[in-house]
Amino acid sequence: MMELTILGGPGEHGRSSYLLRRDDQYILLDCGMDIQPEYDGERARLGPIMSGLQAVFLSHAHEDHSSGLQILQHYGYQGEIWTTRATVRQLPVCLKKMEYEHYALTEAGSVHAQAEVTSRDELQFRYLEDMAPPGEWISIRPELEICWGRAGHLPGSIWITLNWYGKKIFYTGDYSAESRLLQADRPLHHSRIVSRAHPLPGQIPDLDLAIVDAAYGVDTDRQGNKLAQLGRYMKETLLHSGTVLLPVPVYGRGQELMLWAYEQFPKVPILVEQELLDALKLFASDEQWLQPDGVGRIERLLQSTRLHSMTDDSSREALIQAHSSALIFTDDGMMQSSKAQQHYMRVAARQDNRVIFTGDLAQGSFGRTLMMDMEHRGCQILHVRYKVHQGLPDVRQMLLDLKSPRTLLVHAPVPRTDGLALRLEQEGFQQVHSLLAEEQLVFG
Repeated sequence: MMELTILGGPGEHGRSSYLLRRDDQYILLDCGMDIQPEYDGERARLGPIMSGLQAVFLSHAHEDHSSGLQILQHYGYQGEIWTTRATVRQLPVCLKKMEYEHYALTEAGSVHAQAEVTSRDELQFRYLEDMAPPGEWISIRPELEICWGRAGHLPGSIWITLNWYGKKIFYTGDYSAESRLLQADRPLHHSRIVSRAHPLPGQIPDLDLAIVDAAYGVDTDRQGNKLAQLGRYMKETLLHSGTVLLPVPVYGRGQELMLWAYEQFPKVPILVEQELLDALKLFASDEQWLQPDGVGRIERLLQSTRLHSMTDDSSREALIQAHSSALIFTDDGMMQSSKAQQHYMRVAARQDNRVIFTGDLAQGSFGRTLMMDMEHRGCQILHVRYKVHQGLPDVRQMLLDLKSPRTLLVHAPVPRTDGLALRLEQEGFQQVHSLLAEEQLVFG
């Protein structure tokens, strides 16, 4: 038998970390743990098992999956962290808000060129794309095989399937098959085919457990519907010579939305924080993760005379004064920073302007407060989700593709996860679990 301990992920849209145990050996799937000094849960759990930790797998760079890497450093973890080159390059960007920018990125014993400070306790990254292409099984230890694929969430983001002592575990990381810029590899059970005319055998065997991104619960909308709604709101605003403010994370959907907006509104000025443009250049440097035309589309945007970079307060003021009607992208999806809130103050006074949020808003965040203020005066506050995770039709299709394995639904609050689990059970799927952090699941 094998045991899964949930360090974070199910029942919340935040931490993502899963600890597999067989006897006194362990594997860690993602490392998005609470690292606040007053919270000792993860430290107390990880310290005693460090000598038995066989490998760590990092699905992508977002801080809710990677923030606990410094806990591994704290305990002097000497093993390997299996991930991709793009993910390692992105870590300083994605962890910037946590003041954790300086990584010792080692490759063949030398410090990676992007590392500014060498840590005393270096993390040893190994790159899966150096070992095998997507969809091929490789052995990384005598008792451990892995198959990986592109997850369509970020450049470098992956799903993984483990075969550890004969137990098969599938983990999506954050998965989306609907990105308009990134490629995603479809995980398929070996008995499935895409069509009778073009049979495409999958690489996944019968699974003992699947850990599946289900962040959007029972939401059935496709990406095209979301973008159509977003486009309508933006068009209405621009027709009234208004400005649209789009708060987005520094790395992720913001780059996709900038590119989409540039192509949808060919005459509209686009004002973008320099941090978002720097991240867009990182996107372009990882061509193998993009759609075939991805690099060319990004380069056209970067060279456009309609694109304006905001680097400081004076450039922001000057550009906004020069363009009374524009699309503004600021690098804070929940508007917690003073910079994002200053952008809001600039657009709030005019009713023809709009603020449109495109991701989840945490309880207590400035963005959530704006959305919940029923007596709000000034510009309109809207929410249109841009899909970077999975909803009901996506999870349903994935479970069918994997031949309906025992499944743990993750990355969403309890009501959303419970609702999806109930819906799937009503449709005939069995052994679909909605659990909480700190709970355990024995399988095999």
